[in-house]
Amino acid sequence: MRVVSLGSGSSGNAFLVEAGPQGRTKLLIDAGLRARTLVARLAAVGVLPSQLQGILVTHEHSDHVQAIPQLVKHYALPIIADPQTLKAIEQGLISGVWRSDSGKLVSSRTKDKETTAVAQPLFTAETLLASSPADLALVARGVLNATSEPATTTIQQPLLARTSLLAGVKQMFGDIEVSSFAISHDAVAPRGYLLQAGGCRLCLITDSGEVTQTMLEHIQQADLLILESNHDRERLVRGPYPWSLKRRILSPTGHLSNEQAAQAVVNTWRENGMRWLWLAHLSRTNNTPTLALESMKEYLRGAHANLAHIRISALPHTSGPVWDSTQLWQ
Repeated sequence: MRVVSLGSGSSGNAFLVEAGPQGRTKLLIDAGLRARTLVARLAAVGVLPSQLQGILVTHEHSDHVQAIPQLVKHYALPIIADPQTLKAIEQGLISGVWRSDSGKLVSSRTKDKETTAVAQPLFTAETLLASSPADLALVARGVLNATSEPATTTIQQPLLARTSLLAGVKQMFGDIEVSSFAISHDAVAPRGYLLQAGGCRLCLITDSGEVTQTMLEHIQQADLLILESNHDRERLVRGPYPWSLKRRILSPTGHLSNEQAAQAVVNTWRENGMRWLWLAHLSRTNNTPTLALESMKEYLRGAHANLAHIRISALPHTSGPVWDSTQLWQ
C-alpha cells in the first residue's frame, strides 16, 4: 500500500491510496483541491485521473469535494460515499454551489486563494500510453501549462457513477477493502474510513468535533493514522475568528483540537500498534505544525509511550509525505 498526502487543510484535502501489484488499485480520498492543482499533484507522483478506480468522499464540504465537478465531467469517476453524502454532492453538481467548511455557500466557479507551484509530471511510457484523449487534453491545459485551467461548468445531470457505502459496511474496491464509520461533524453524514490491503491498514479521520468509541476502535487498528489536529484551543479562543465560528469549531460537530487528537492516540496506544501518525487539517490561523507536534508528543510522553515506536508528521497544506507499507518490515 502507498499513501500520498496531496493536500490537507481548509484550502483543500485529498489523499491518494494505491495497493496491489504495481499499485493497480488507485483510490482518491476526497478531492477538495482545485481541479488543476489536484491533477498536477497526481501527475507529480505519476498518476493520471483516468487511472483512479474511484473517489471516497468523507463529507460534502467544499474543501473535500471542490474538484469533483471536473473529475465527473472528464472521467466519470465513481463517487463512493454514504447515500446522504452522494445526494448532497449531486445537488451541488446540479446547482454549482457547495457549502464551505465555515458554513458559507460558495460557487464551484470561485477560485481559491491558493498559489501553488505546479510540479512537473513524472509520467512513464506506460501511463502515457494508458491515457485517454481527455487525460492528455486536461493534462496539457492544467498541468503542463500552469497559467491555464479547464473551464468549470455546472453539470445538469445526476452523477454518472456512484457507489453507496453505509457506515459499518465493508466493501472491496479492487485490492483495497474499505470500511466506513460515523464521525461527528456538521455535514449530512460525515464518515471516517479504514482501508486494508496486503495486511496493512490506513485509518483516516478528519473534520470531527469529538472522538467516539467507534472512532477509537478504528484508530486502534491502524498502521498509519491520518487524524485531524485542527487547532490549539487557547489560540482559537484568543484569535481573530468571530465568536459564532469559534463556537462552531469547538462544538461536538466542529473540529478536533490538538488536545483531543492527542487524547485519542493515547487512549488507543499500544507498543506494537500504530507506527505512523499524520496530523491533518491544521488551521493556518489557530495552529502551527510545531504546536500540533509538541502537544501530541507531550501527551504520549505523559502516558509513558516510547516515542521511538512511532513517526509523527504534521501534514502541510500543499503536497506532503508519502507512506509505503514496505516500511512496516524495515
